[in-house]
Amino acid sequence: MTKKIVYLSVAVVSLLFVISCEKDFREIEGNVISNNVFNTKQLTLEVIVKDSIVDAVRADNIAIGSLGEYLLGVYNNSDYERIEASIISQLGLSINPQTEQNTTKAESGKDEDLDSIYVFNEAVLEIPYTSTKLDNEADGKPKFRLDSLLGNSSIPMALKIYRNGTFLNTLDPGNPTQRFSYMSDHEYVESELLNDDPSFTYTPDPTDTLFVFERELSTGAKYNDTTKLANSIPFLTVPLNKARMKELFWDKFGDAEFTTQNDFNNYFRGLILKAEGTDGSMVPLSLGTNAPRVKFYYTITTLDEGVVKDTIVGNYTFSFTGVTNSKYKMTAPQNPAPSNSVAIQGTAGSMATVKILNGTELQDLRSQNILINDASLVFNIDTSRDTTKVPLRLLLFKDTGNGDGEHIKDSYELPQFFGGFLGDDDQGKPKDYNIRITDHVAELVSGESDENVPLVLKVYNQGTDVSVINNLVIPVTNYNWNPRGVTLLNHSSTNGELRAKLIISYSEEKDN
Repeated sequence: MTKKIVYLSVAVVSLLFVISCEKDFREIEGNVISNNVFNTKQLTLEVIVKDSIVDAVRADNIAIGSLGEYLLGVYNNSDYERIEASIISQLGLSINPQTEQNTTKAESGKDEDLDSIYVFNEAVLEIPYTSTKLDNEADGKPKFRLDSLLGNSSIPMALKIYRNGTFLNTLDPGNPTQRFSYMSDHEYVESELLNDDPSFTYTPDPTDTLFVFERELSTGAKYNDTTKLANSIPFLTVPLNKARMKELFWDKFGDAEFTTQNDFNNYFRGLILKAEGTDGSMVPLSLGTNAPRVKFYYTITTLDEGVVKDTIVGNYTFSFTGVTNSKYKMTAPQNPAPSNSVAIQGTAGSMATVKILNGTELQDLRSQNILINDASLVFNIDTSRDTTKVPLRLLLFKDTGNGDGEHIKDSYELPQFFGGFLGDDDQGKPKDYNIRITDHVAELVSGESDENVPLVLKVYNQGTDVSVINNLVIPVTNYNWNPRGVTLLNHSSTNGELRAKLIISYSEEKDN
């Protein structure tokens, strides 16, 4: 009677059944219980690890509502590709004034005797930082830390604000029944520069919690005013060209272009926040209540029969909303990975292909009557390269050659054991990544699966690399806004015991 392997995984319980008729093995998750019938052995197999080119990743919010993070700035680690990260977004139509309450009353008691004169003071782009409040300073002012900042925040970077000339479609113009998508290298039309200072530069600073600007009254009087955000969180302010913003917005608030959101989108297609530089720092931004926004500051002088009675201040706000995309300009690293290593980098950086059970290895395993107890891939970090900002997790998936990748069964059947998390050595320094692919290997060895396709290793992207949503297994998508990188030792023999490997633990029946 033909011998075969039947493999079944169920979490937590460890049990082994022997059916003498067919001598089948049935494994329930965990290690096999030792007894005098079976031997448990371990096998280390070579794997082949090679670079995988990433031209671009998907970088729009059309299918997912919002990217988890929008990166802005420059990150230059000489061991990895330099990233210049920019943001492209539509603006939400909102011209309802936010003003201090007007309690002015006419001397005559008749409101028609009052005359309100609006004066446009300043147009700015306001970019709230993602931050955490720490203890207060000695003077009582709040102290903040900018979250997840990468790079050197003391190096100034250029930030150019362009009027976007590309209409941001949500549907594919060639097939309106399908959603459109924008890749991270999509080219947008920079129709005109809107910076007040074309040479504007900035450095992210957690102490930037106030913006000082000049207000002017209809009488010609001027004074300085300050603004701050809710909870005094830090933010970047980019002054915009006052004359041009007056023409584009202020003078047209009552025109047809500002009637509906669609009318507005057709007229003003949004902004491009373009970060440039050879070095600097990068911060993640979020949308929602702390989304970047354009503000138009103004004052209202209230006259009573020609006499100034009151001054009211306010602003019109247009927040980032609708289609909001990222753009990553990638530049080759100054120090490419050596021949015995592969670089793994998020955003539009790099991945690696991993081939397992090569040559006759799979056939040899299938010819034996064995039970796969465990199969794990081990990737050691090349510590000769920078390890200060390595990814906290990597993802392994199947490259089926049909567009998006396919999650490995272990990632959704046994996610608590799948792994891919960063491991440290005894000194707490980054050491390795272990990924458990027991189900995947067992199905190949048993013959239940013939898909011994190449596997792909990438930086895990929080929010889009989960394998199951609403109890459904989903494809691996190519979103990535995680800019971190790590260099792994490949299969080269020069790496010795630290080379990439597949470790298999199995049980076989003892000879009678």
